This record gives sequence, C-alpha cells and structure tokens, in this order.
Amino acid sequence: MFSAVVVLGTPEAAPWIRSTIAATGQLMVMRELPASASRYEVARLLNTLLPDLVIVDLSGGHGSLDSLALVREVAPQTPVIGLGCTPEVSLLAKHLGAAGLASPDCSPEDLRMMIRKAMEMQHGEVEPHLYTFLPSKAGSGCSTVVLHTAIAAAGLDRRVLVIDADLRSSVMGLMLGVTPAGGTQEVLRASAGLDNFVMRRNLVEKHGVDFLLSTRALDASLPDWDSYFHLLNFVRGSYDLILVDLPELINPATVEVVRRSKKIFPVCTPELPSLKLMQQRLTELDRLGVETDRIGVLINRTGRNTPSPEEFRQALGRTVAFMFPNDYPAVSASISGGAPLAPETALARAFSAFAATLAGVEPPPPEASLLSRLKGLLHLASA
Repeated sequence: MFSAVVVLGTPEAAPWIRSTIAATGQLMVMRELPASASRYEVARLLNTLLPDLVIVDLSGGHGSLDSLALVREVAPQTPVIGLGCTPEVSLLAKHLGAAGLASPDCSPEDLRMMIRKAMEMQHGEVEPHLYTFLPSKAGSGCSTVVLHTAIAAAGLDRRVLVIDADLRSSVMGLMLGVTPAGGTQEVLRASAGLDNFVMRRNLVEKHGVDFLLSTRALDASLPDWDSYFHLLNFVRGSYDLILVDLPELINPATVEVVRRSKKIFPVCTPELPSLKLMQQRLTELDRLGVETDRIGVLINRTGRNTPSPEEFRQALGRTVAFMFPNDYPAVSASISGGAPLAPETALARAFSAFAATLAGVEPPPPEASLLSRLKGLLHLASA
C-alpha cells in the first residue's frame, strides 16, 4: 500500500474520487486538501508527510490545473495522478508533468494500473546489485545455485542477502537445516511499513549470508507486486549483492522482481525436459519485455558428455553465462552437514568463480591439490 495526499476539486466529484481511491486497495490517504489551499499549506504538508504520490481532482477543467502545477512545483520528485479530466485538460496536464491521467469513467482497476506505472517510473529503476534466479522446472537445482553462490560471495567479503521467493515449495531452509518463523511471508505482509526491527527479526544469518526464508505456509495470502516493490526499496544500499530465488512460474507479484533485476539467470540441467522448459521460460521473459542482455542462461549438473556452451547457445538462442559441474556427493554432504561445499571440489570452485563475476572481483586462486603439494615438498627436499 502507498501513502497519498488528495487535492479535491469540485464538491460533486469528491464522493467519486474517494470511492475510487478506496476501491483500489492500494492507497492510504494521509490528508485531503481543498483546491483553494495556499502554496505554503501545500508545500508544508507535502514536505512533512512525504507521501508516495499525490492524487489531484482535475474535473474542474482548466482551473483545476493550477493545483497540479502547484504540487509539481513544491514536490517535483513526487508523482502526481490526475483524476476526472477531459481530453483537452489531459493534454495540458501531461505538459505539466502528470504521471498518470484518468477520465471521469476511470475504474479502480484503471487507477491501480496508473499507480503502478507512476511508482515504477519515479522509484522503481533497475537495481545494480539485484540478481534473480529462475528455474526452468522444479528440480533443476536453482536453489542450490543460489545458496552456494551466496556463500561464495560472502567469502569474497561481500554483504549478501538471499530472498527466498518460492513461497509455496521452497527448499532453501531445508538445505540450511533451519526452520524460519515469519520469514519472507511476514516481511512481504509488513512491507508498506517495513523497518529494521521487522527485517532483522525475520532474517536468518548463516555462513556469512543474510537469508530471508520462505515458511511454505499454505494459509498465507499471496503478495501483490507492491510488496516486492517496498521490500526492494527498503534493502537498497544495505547489501553488495541481493540474490532472489524464484519459483519456475513468474506471477503478477514476482514480475516486479524480474523487472528490477540487473540480470535474470534461468537455470536448467542438460536433460531434454529441462531444456525444453528453458525455452518456455525464455519466451516468457521475452513477453515481459526483458532485454536479451539482462538474461544469462545457467546450465547446472554438467558432465563429461554435456554439450559445449556454443551448442547450448545454438539450441536455446541465448548465450550461456556459466556451467556448473555435477557433484551429487558434494552437494549431499553439504546439505546433510548444514555446511558449505568442500572448497577443494570443482563445484565449489565453479561457484566461487561465478560469485566473483557478480561481485566484480577476480576469482580466488584454486587451492593446490594434495598431489601438487606433495610434488612441491619433494622438490624442496631435493633442492
């Protein structure tokens, strides 16, 4: 829910303005102002309340444009939506910088769409440290990729947050060996008034990473897009890397995470069903308008006979960003022990290299194997 100040116009339009705003379910009106309010009064109120947006009644024709112009003058960073305007007034209101304009027959759904566009335009830019991971299908190992990438990034002295957005089928908590209380669901529910106390109460810190884990609660209501909008704005600047583990189907709420991500990483395995569904995930991202350069395909559980990155590129029509070798024993030992991957494994080294690319640093040099260390000792002994 967003906070709003409403500038009313004609007495006849006031009941419709109030009922339409209430029917959206997305606005909490902090204060109403008459169209005759002075510049001082408008400036004092907006600078004190700092609303997310301002709703202005434009049903009064050209005279009501003065209210819009005044709001834009005293609070240029606050988006303004005009309601009840005629086509002629709409042209002038656009020139004055209105973020959204609605005719007198505007429905609550129309207004909800305007609110979303206005908030995205003003405050919802792409986050430079946000990375989203999208499985081609359940069982592709997407959560494993997110978990060990996060641990590897923390090992590079990066502040890392993992948001577990698979609200109904998450395995992240199971892999960590913890049972979250509240977690992602609680933070999303409280997102409009989120503060540090609520956030810290619902975080789990393990292996140097902050985890916001899903409780998989079946009775929890599904979030709306603005819940993720508020959450992403709240954690902005607090972490060097934010990794989001999504379910395989992008829904009307998680599309906000995809829209804000610097990079989206669809994850699949070399098996045919996973590859076929990867093509479907890529098509879905195309339909959402996600630019090709923001998509990086990840191939998980590769083996000796796995096709090359170029062959995957030809088959999927997208460049492969990274490939992770299959190492079931190492992953199984990590989960059963609630510990990171053994650092000497090829899989751990792959996650370290991938995390380094996200963190913008050189990957750590691989640890010398036992055989190479023995050869070094023999060389020293013979010198």
